[in-house]
Amino acid sequence: MADYSFAYDLYVETIKPLASAWMVWVDKEQEAQFARLWRPEDTRIITLNGQDFGWVEFRQAGDEIFLKQLYISPEHQRRGVGSRVIRWLLGEQYRTAKSMALFVLKNNAAFRFYERHDFEAVWETHTTLVMRRGMVEAA
Repeated sequence: MADYSFAYDLYVETIKPLASAWMVWVDKEQEAQFARLWRPEDTRIITLNGQDFGWVEFRQAGDEIFLKQLYISPEHQRRGVGSRVIRWLLGEQYRTAKSMALFVLKNNAAFRFYERHDFEAVWETHTTLVMRRGMVEAA
């Protein structure tokens, strides 16, 4: 339960300001949706020296890894943590997948982070970019 609470609180802290640009954020509805989509078996809490400061959720779908969520607490952003997580995922998964894909809100500066890690926008909606990169490059 502690992992769930930590993940939800960080999700709200980082996504609410971005998502509110596209929609009316209703706390109760967002919490219910988060609870429905929460997959502890696919989630890893990012911890250093006993302190939780982020989380990542990913799963394999066919020959692709889907990076569903990657959240780093704002005070730990821009310190290489996200890059280490991406490199770890690429290194761990490259033998079983051909590509990695993710969704990122268009107004989220994280899309530049993903571009630096060789993800390319392959599709978009009004609010979201779908980004993908090949796994071969990580080997």
